[in-house]
Amino acid sequence: MADLVAGSATHLWVLHLIHAFFDGLRRVWRAPTLMVGVYLITLIVAAPLTLTLHDAIASHLGESVSAEEMVTGVHWDWWEEFRAQSDELGSTFIPSVIGFAAVLSNLASIFDAVPLPSALVAVIVLYLAFWSFLIGGILDRLARQRRVTNAAFFSACGTYFFRFCRLAGMAGFVYWAIFSVLHGWLFEDLYEAVTRNLTVERTTFLIRLTLYGVFGGVLALANLVFDYAKIRAVVEDRHSMIGALLGALRFVRRHPKATFGLYLLNGMLVVLVLVGYALTAPLTEINTPSIWTPLLIGQAYVVARLFTKLTFYASQTAYFQSQLAHAGYVAAPRPVWPESPAAEAITNSTL
Repeated sequence: MADLVAGSATHLWVLHLIHAFFDGLRRVWRAPTLMVGVYLITLIVAAPLTLTLHDAIASHLGESVSAEEMVTGVHWDWWEEFRAQSDELGSTFIPSVIGFAAVLSNLASIFDAVPLPSALVAVIVLYLAFWSFLIGGILDRLARQRRVTNAAFFSACGTYFFRFCRLAGMAGFVYWAIFSVLHGWLFEDLYEAVTRNLTVERTTFLIRLTLYGVFGGVLALANLVFDYAKIRAVVEDRHSMIGALLGALRFVRRHPKATFGLYLLNGMLVVLVLVGYALTAPLTEINTPSIWTPLLIGQAYVVARLFTKLTFYASQTAYFQSQLAHAGYVAAPRPVWPESPAAEAITNSTL
């Protein structure tokens, strides 16, 4: 009898996990305006640096022979010359920016805690600021599962912006501790101590791979908890971000299998997107009939990654709401932004 109950419980949380994942996919699919919005924000933030780098490359190439060779492939000697003569932004234009190599380079930078180039710091901070503003409206829209007006969406963004700024400060401290303290201890102190007398490279590699797994697991846990802190703040209309963070910790602790299982399921979707991009990404030699083909493939990958990012939030929101009394529950009333002071005065007079 006990085995039957345990089996039923396992079956139940798996069903909840799978249902939340597909519910998240459905919520994002039915909110195309969100996809368009986050894609445009990504383009707007990236455009200035892209255009600056484009002008620098075009100016350096000019009408040279290297320019003709670059039309169909890569002129490595010119590339090294360009990087040597460029400013800090130009020096970031390295071979690993081509195709799927960019994805691998970014992953390696994260797991090796490589400092960001100062030329990119301002852009990344600006992008995170945009997300901090938009995420309140995004979560509110995904939680309500119905269309909202632009005024209501941006009202929700403004309502939660300063709360999420406080939460971002806590997240910044946690991630700083992970990348500065934990990473240094794992890969400098512990790794060197364990591998000091080892002579077999395979064993050394396996130890480093294990440490990467530990580091990635801690990163995933932090990301998971802060995701649910944002969700609790919106769904329950919490004003205290410390309370939202503690509530997220309690929720993950009460539902470890489902929350981590859902995170892994979303991670598998990300891996599927990465595999698709790896199979279609452009190489250093351009063998397509049009230069637009690699560009469209790259933009399709950006859209797919943004879709998976929204699916993370949507599926986690769906699972959190499924554990409440009502699956569509949102504590805050639907935000309304009056069109004018006169409209607000009329509204107040009728209360």
